[in-house]
Amino acid sequence: MSIFDFKDSDALGSVLSVDTTVVVVRVADIDRLRQLQVNRLAVLESSRPGQHLVGIIQKITRSAATPRARSDGEIGVGAEEEVAPELNLVRIALIGTLVDRLGEQRNVFLRTLETVPEIDANCYAVEGERLTNFMRVIASIASDGQRLSLGCYTLDDRAEAFLNGNKFFQRHAVIVGSTGSGKSWTTARMLEQVAALPNANAIVFDIHGEYQTLQADGIRHFRIAGPGDLDQAASLAEGVLYLPYWLLGYEALVTMFVDRSDQNAPNQTMIMQRAITRAKRAYLEDGGHRDVLDNFTIDSPVPFELSAVLDELGALNAEMVQGAGGKEKQGDYHGKLSRLIARLENKRSDRRLGFLFRPGADTMAFEWLERLVSALLAGSQDQVGGTGGLKIINFSEVPSDILPLIVSLVAKLAFSVQQWTAPGRRHPIALFCDEAHLYIPERVGAGAADDISVGIFERIAKEGRKYGVGLVVISQRPSEVNRTVLSQCNNVVAMRLTNGEDQSVIKRLLPDSLGSFGDLLPILDTGEALVVGDASLLPSRIRIAKPSHTPNSGTIDFWDKWADVTPVGAAAEAVSGWRRQTQGAAA
Repeated sequence: MSIFDFKDSDALGSVLSVDTTVVVVRVADIDRLRQLQVNRLAVLESSRPGQHLVGIIQKITRSAATPRARSDGEIGVGAEEEVAPELNLVRIALIGTLVDRLGEQRNVFLRTLETVPEIDANCYAVEGERLTNFMRVIASIASDGQRLSLGCYTLDDRAEAFLNGNKFFQRHAVIVGSTGSGKSWTTARMLEQVAALPNANAIVFDIHGEYQTLQADGIRHFRIAGPGDLDQAASLAEGVLYLPYWLLGYEALVTMFVDRSDQNAPNQTMIMQRAITRAKRAYLEDGGHRDVLDNFTIDSPVPFELSAVLDELGALNAEMVQGAGGKEKQGDYHGKLSRLIARLENKRSDRRLGFLFRPGADTMAFEWLERLVSALLAGSQDQVGGTGGLKIINFSEVPSDILPLIVSLVAKLAFSVQQWTAPGRRHPIALFCDEAHLYIPERVGAGAADDISVGIFERIAKEGRKYGVGLVVISQRPSEVNRTVLSQCNNVVAMRLTNGEDQSVIKRLLPDSLGSFGDLLPILDTGEALVVGDASLLPSRIRIAKPSHTPNSGTIDFWDKWADVTPVGAAAEAVSGWRRQTQGAAA
């Protein structure tokens, strides 16, 4: 039996006009008009039997009565004056079709519109028991093995809201919301479900360390090594992550070491390229890696000795050559590499960059990259003990000026591994990009680390689907996130946004027929989200359920803290951590 068993007497009104996916309905009964609400559901008769068209109410208008001209052409008051009837209109955006029977299934909702309603077709409001039954249909369709539970629908809190897990990660997604709107809560809700899957594979770029509270089977925590780890011999097995300099691509190395404003920058770039290539060749020759030696490039992830590069640069910088008459003269690069050498030495001695330039002898082993890839990029079943498919990487101790370079290094590592894996053996991986505006910015400085980072993420956004790499872009300022990356995100989870520019960006991501849906963005409650996209059967307003472990991003209660008489005494600890560039008190 169809859940939409309406009678003609139940009709709200009749179709007045049809324009592609937008229908205007004329309502005669003013009492029924008063009961309608914007963003509620409505159903229209289809031209095909056994089908109903489902839409969202976008606009409700009631025109004032206006006098018409009398037969003599004048407007006046009299018995012969004709008054136009009131015109009550409801604008509805069509979103799908409910089919009474499809094969062996009954009451199936399809996100397609094979037909449009005929003029004068009846329109019905979806309320009460019919609304509950319809939301159960939506939940039932979405609650198969691909389900990703968010919470409950605002339309009916008895119906659980699901997303299609395949389409959510295949087509990329964006999670946005102003500070305090529940964005991190929503992300944590998703992460817990990902971690619970038996062969999960995802990485979270945790910029501020707020997801360190997520502790469960299937979750493994890493942190980029800080200055305090350099003398502790902390290892990958302990969750301390070193990313040695030789993992950086050529462009990233040039960005770090060469000052492009220097008049000798072209010479420095060329010489550094030659020196690095020779150092990599020497490493491969010494290790007997003939198969790699024949085909490697400067961007190949091959270890090399930085000291060998410095020695070659120093020799060229001080080189004297034989001149005319047997007299020595300065070489072509004499004194022109001094600034390059100084910059390289300064970077290498900076303890904040120890995770790059002081990573430990084990990272120079040829097999070390395989261990790193297995730890960061392998699914749960390939991890020791079958756990740890969700990897949360804490970047909080990485200096802000090179943060884009380091985050994009991990992203490039994931993309490259997927790209060079045989198609039949690729295990898909999702990258959760928290605080994405910091390393995928819309405005990029020329020659800066941002430029390299944006280039990498743009490529992942455009090509990641082919190689099984999904992006989830998370930001409180979508207007500051790269437009190209956002345009590739076909799923939108939008919490409350109060900034006009941010609202405009998200509205542009919504389908044209749902443009007014974005008007709800500034009035959403904390923990509420608008969900639109390929993964959502129904463009919906959803109240997000509480995760089992809330992230460490809660808003501090200023007044309550100020009213507390208990002393805090954190000043000494803060100063100590600041000086040592490590969080926590000194041992």
